[in-house]
Amino acid sequence: MRHESPSTGNGSLFPADHDESRHVPGIARVGGYRKRPAGNNRIVPEGEFAPEKIDNRPVAHIRLSTDVTVKKDSLFSHVLKRRTNRETYEIRDIPEVAFRDTEASVATYPIRLGCVGMNEPDLLHTHRAIAAEAWRIEMVTSRTIMESYRLLSIGPDEIAKYRDGILLNKPLIRLLVATGLFDRSRVPGPDDSGIKNQIEDFNVKLDKTPAFFWMITEGNDRKTPVKAGRAYARAQLSATKHGSSMQPISQALQECPEQAKPYSETHQLLDAPAPRYTVQMWARLGYAPVIGPSPRRGLAEHIIKA
Repeated sequence: MRHESPSTGNGSLFPADHDESRHVPGIARVGGYRKRPAGNNRIVPEGEFAPEKIDNRPVAHIRLSTDVTVKKDSLFSHVLKRRTNRETYEIRDIPEVAFRDTEASVATYPIRLGCVGMNEPDLLHTHRAIAAEAWRIEMVTSRTIMESYRLLSIGPDEIAKYRDGILLNKPLIRLLVATGLFDRSRVPGPDDSGIKNQIEDFNVKLDKTPAFFWMITEGNDRKTPVKAGRAYARAQLSATKHGSSMQPISQALQECPEQAKPYSETHQLLDAPAPRYTVQMWARLGYAPVIGPSPRRGLAEHIIKA
């Protein structure tokens, strides 16, 4: 199985008449809300952020109101079942109808979708190999591994307190922390047994990944990743509808010196030459064991009321 949404034949991968207003309702419409008035709902309403970082200006202005005339999207019923599933996937292919349904779910967004599966073993192997090397680089690079260590929440008390980041609750890691054998402030070396185990564990999961899914945009200003994020939420809901799971694998998409080779290889593999095109999402796709929801901080902690 290899599927990809087609180019438009106008020199672009995306519709020449694409209108942002067509997809502004997004998840709001999925849940039966209307954004109003339309002119008050904008991404980066006070201007684009600098490429390197954001500042204190708002990311978006939005006003929602219930509207009984807005029909709930069929994907809404799958919202509470959607998960980022990092477990080992079953070795069976994704049916074509599932990808076509996913493609239809994001048809109004300016993106190109693609998916490769088990009927193209050589291509699937290439995806796995690039993902494995990017993961290895991530794990043996001191700067990047410490970024992850700063986001760790270990044990039920920390998980309940922070409710985001990287959550670890296995007895062994809790024991190592309690006995002082795991120090989150210390950079582990590339030969550290814990690092080696994480690399080997993820390689096993990659070797059993039956499909990879991707999303590509033309350009990459501040609004584009937001639109891609909306589209990914819908794509993942569509996958959930068909009983499959996704796990984003972002290491090879990072624009840092250490990942330059996997970054280039991924964009070449997906026919998305930079800087004109950006691979916004690359994910494992397959059927996985059922997992529970992750803790969340709640909507109130993310919204500033006017």
